[in-house]
Amino acid sequence: MMKVLLLCASHNDLGLVYALRKLGYEIIVTGSIPGLIGEKYADVYIKADYSRKETILEIAQKEKIDAICACCNDYGVYTAAYVAEKLGLLGYDSYETTRILHNKDKFKEFAKKNHIISPWTEAFESYDAAVDFLKNVPFPVIVKPTDASAGNGIEKIDSFDRGEKALQAAFEKSRIGKIVIEEFIEGTQHGFCTFLINQKVVAVCSNNEYSFINPYRVEIDTYPADNYEKVSAQIIAQIEKIASLLRLKDGIFHLQYIYKDGIPQIIEVMRRVIGNMYFVPGNLLTGLNWEYWEARARCGLSCEGFPQYVYQEGFYAYKTILGSKNGEIESINIPSKYRKYLVRKCILKEKGDRITHYESEPVGFLFFMFSSQEEMNQILIKEYDNAIVRIKDNR
Repeated sequence: MMKVLLLCASHNDLGLVYALRKLGYEIIVTGSIPGLIGEKYADVYIKADYSRKETILEIAQKEKIDAICACCNDYGVYTAAYVAEKLGLLGYDSYETTRILHNKDKFKEFAKKNHIISPWTEAFESYDAAVDFLKNVPFPVIVKPTDASAGNGIEKIDSFDRGEKALQAAFEKSRIGKIVIEEFIEGTQHGFCTFLINQKVVAVCSNNEYSFINPYRVEIDTYPADNYEKVSAQIIAQIEKIASLLRLKDGIFHLQYIYKDGIPQIIEVMRRVIGNMYFVPGNLLTGLNWEYWEARARCGLSCEGFPQYVYQEGFYAYKTILGSKNGEIESINIPSKYRKYLVRKCILKEKGDRITHYESEPVGFLFFMFSSQEEMNQILIKEYDNAIVRIKDNR
């Protein structure tokens, strides 16, 4: 039996686990947190931090793997690309290309050089240099660690007085001690996920992104994007340009963009499955099993037989269940108004568990199907509800 090394088995990686099992692989899972939801479907679990690429390389060599599969984390993509390059495994862009796409500063430098539509950005490794730059910058701006995800260390700055604290927080969240200061564009935020074969876009899944509790962590996605028809040709052209310049391998290419005045400004790109179990509604929207084809691509298997016609049909969404404060969970109650639309749920915590970072720590996810965009927006956005989790009052 062929062996694959999967770098994590969290809820976000479940689709990959199922796909690898379907493909007949013996699945070896790593990760520093044992007992994650997907681990029970694996054959072997090896406790190891997948961000430590040399450690993972040693495991891959010892286990004599036939393929490696990245997880839903940028560090997992770095490591998978590094190991694949060292062992001559197929399915990955070069390690250097991976670093360009998954580091905010490197991608923005690439975008500027190659005329990719993206907000201006300046990168800093020195706190003092960043403070000096902030003295003469037109506000507002946004500060980001170059290597963080899920909104960690990101903050909008409206004035210099608020800047120093935000810069310090961003540097603290960066593992490599590097941040970016970026033009802040006031517009709507969206996702645009594509699948590449021979550097051409062969499938698209689009969505609107909403953040209520934490402005820099996406909480609700509704599918498809409101402005899909307006932006698709322009974004696809940009993606195929990037794919050609960097000679990208087959597989997922996802980006986020801010839409303002008819222009989609690309703010971030990635080559991996997306968080918040993005493809549960994404698969329903397109009729395509995105994780299956991603697993094939990353394992170096042929994508021959990819569906010829993939299009978006219907109205789907997910909602991240978040608490309103830290503390012990007393109850989790799904509102009755959701039941008509609910097609699936994934609950990660239960009564008695503790929430320590309520703004970014998911309690679970709800997945919906609607009859119209208006109905979807009314139920999830206009009637936004964050009373699902009750925290025990210890007074």
